[in-house]
Amino acid sequence: MPGEEPVESVAPRAASPIPPDTILIGRKPVLSYATAVLMHFTGGANVLTVKARGRAISRAVDVIEVVRRRFLGGKLKVKDIKIGTETVGEGGDARNVSTIEIKVEKVD
Repeated sequence: MPGEEPVESVAPRAASPIPPDTILIGRKPVLSYATAVLMHFTGGANVLTVKARGRAISRAVDVIEVVRRRFLGGKLKVKDIKIGTETVGEGGDARNVSTIEIKVEKVD
């Protein structure tokens, strides 16, 4: 219409797809994620990666410990732990956020 300014379209940032053997930890309760881990292992898979960043790191550790001690009775082995830092935000709002990746394997 006359008099209206054109709307500038902004292409959304391409998010990398989440691999099927990865669980991202967020704000849900620990047992929600523990259930997701158990469902992954009952589906026949033996390896899983749990990823978290910022305040969710402690929740990720809790999820692994709950599954390992309470549900799988020690049949879960931690294979690898990677820690790092991501820059979140742009320009003056940019800040560093800690990250963790915990790779676990179900042992029979």
